[in-house]
Amino acid sequence: MDLSDFAFSLLNEDEILDSFDCNDDEINEFLLEDSKNFQNEKITNTYLFKEGNEIVAFFSISNDCLNDLGYENSIWNKLHRKIKLPNEKRIRQYPAVKITRLGIDKKYQKNGLSHQLLDFIKGWTFIEHKPACRLLILDAYNQPKQIAMYQKNDFIFLLESDKDEKHRFMYFDLMRLE
Repeated sequence: MDLSDFAFSLLNEDEILDSFDCNDDEINEFLLEDSKNFQNEKITNTYLFKEGNEIVAFFSISNDCLNDLGYENSIWNKLHRKIKLPNEKRIRQYPAVKITRLGIDKKYQKNGLSHQLLDFIKGWTFIEHKPACRLLILDAYNQPKQIAMYQKNDFIFLLESDKDEKHRFMYFDLMRLE
């Protein structure tokens, strides 16, 4: 199964969403109840992959930034080293795009689509969407399956202090795509 087999589009106001179920109530609730309002209020945009009228997968993104406010200097310095910025180019904020939600309908899970979806988001953000940003960031569910998926897709933990929290903050340096 290949993600390119499905139609890709921005969520529209007339979209019927009630058949989507990814086996995660929080993700389902966002798509079914919040995605249109968030998009109308310019908080996040939601994009769909569909087969006919059926939603196969979706992701939502918003603009964000990673900044040094609230982080210890040692954490901020580690980030600078990880993304290999010269010292004279260090800044206090990095423009970012945040993956706010993503899901794959349970009928299409376990077919490699999650990896394809993350690869699509990386390339689309960097090449097609063309925002001025350096990082793709997300708050991953701190569950082995989800963490492993993001790590296999080259997302890196920003902090160790959130290892026992419900979510782990992770990032991908979009400059790696060049």
